[in-house]
Amino acid sequence: MTLQPLRSLKRSIGRRIFGADPIILMYHRVADIPVDPWGLAVHPARFEQQIARLRRLRRVVHLHELLDLERRRAPSDKPLAAVTFDDGYHDVYSNARPVLQRLDCPMTLFVTTGIIGTDREFWWDAVARVFLEIDHLPESLTLDIAGKECRWAVPPFSDHQARDRIFREVWGRLRILPHDAQTQLLSEIGEWSSCDLAAREMHRAMTAVEVRNISDGLITIGAHTLTHPTLPAHSVDVQFKEIAESRRACEELAGAAVRAFAYPFGDHSDATARAVREAGFDLACTVDARSVRRNAEPLTLPRIYVGDWKDDEFEKRIEDPSL
Repeated sequence: MTLQPLRSLKRSIGRRIFGADPIILMYHRVADIPVDPWGLAVHPARFEQQIARLRRLRRVVHLHELLDLERRRAPSDKPLAAVTFDDGYHDVYSNARPVLQRLDCPMTLFVTTGIIGTDREFWWDAVARVFLEIDHLPESLTLDIAGKECRWAVPPFSDHQARDRIFREVWGRLRILPHDAQTQLLSEIGEWSSCDLAAREMHRAMTAVEVRNISDGLITIGAHTLTHPTLPAHSVDVQFKEIAESRRACEELAGAAVRAFAYPFGDHSDATARAVREAGFDLACTVDARSVRRNAEPLTLPRIYVGDWKDDEFEKRIEDPSL
């Protein structure tokens, strides 16, 4: 059998398997932005097409209802899906919310509470802004990271591949740091680049009022830590504080109980999952790209990343996440 028929057979089997299992979709942004190194943004028009297609293919339910409804679903019923967003970007309020309301599609928004209502951007956007959007930078960068001197030769803006490489290296170094150290290094990078790194309207997080307003029954709030750390890189006490205090902050913002959590970057360990349970959550989501199998562990639910795909590509991807 040639490669193409094998791929077709794989897709056919995938449709039968994944079409029956519930799925959880993971979005971050609904926006048209010029620089998007991690592919977090879906164009508003494309997002509407995706949600319309999803509603035709599946019954979309609240995340907190998914496991119970799946246990009671008859074989002839539509397969189930849940929609989630991570972080708390303003464009989810301005661009995604109207589409979800118009198409009557429930969603869970996992909020990184420490940035809500601040004048800062998410740190990964600030780093991308410096290295991928500023034409003229000094020829070298030196940072003291966790007691180690790190040096980079900074390529010209015309060398996009090299600029992307240094961006990803700096991003990787900052990702595992404590929040205070991360913030200090961002300040140093801002001074070095002569960029104040104040939040741009296009990239800002929601305000507290917007989080309250978006929590309207159709859209529910979940927690996504205080500062979006790589949780397993930190002590158990730090992990619990990030998890438990984000739940408290979300409940204050939403005025309702918060039952679901999403691991930043999808990173978690057994200790992280225990901390989530001890903080009082019923459900937690990873970024494992697969459907929700029978008897799934509620604190490590898989989710399927959604990119800026046309609706036909979107359907293929959610039917077979291995593509």
